[in-house]
Amino acid sequence: MYSHLTFYLHMAKDKRYTTVRNLITGGYIKSFSEIWDTLPKTIVARDLKKHHQTFSKLISSPEKIKFEEAIEIASLIEIESIQIINLIYNELDPDKKYK
Repeated sequence: MYSHLTFYLHMAKDKRYTTVRNLITGGYIKSFSEIWDTLPKTIVARDLKKHHQTFSKLISSPEKIKFEEAIEIASLIEIESIQIINLIYNELDPDKKYK
């Protein structure tokens, strides 16, 4: 008999992760915010075990995303960490001074 945790671990990953991976590797997604046009934030928030509102605040301010979180997102999408970091970097305002 499966426990809830075992069931969760064996659930199929959302197919939109593959779509986003293909769009990123194909060069069609050029910034971090473009990911959310294809992949719902709530899906990623759930898979990262974050509350969807907390995750929405985080992605609305990409300069606040920690490397660890970027690496986790890259892992879900199945791309290299540097690719997601570059997408986040492309989202940053070059004229804004970040703390």
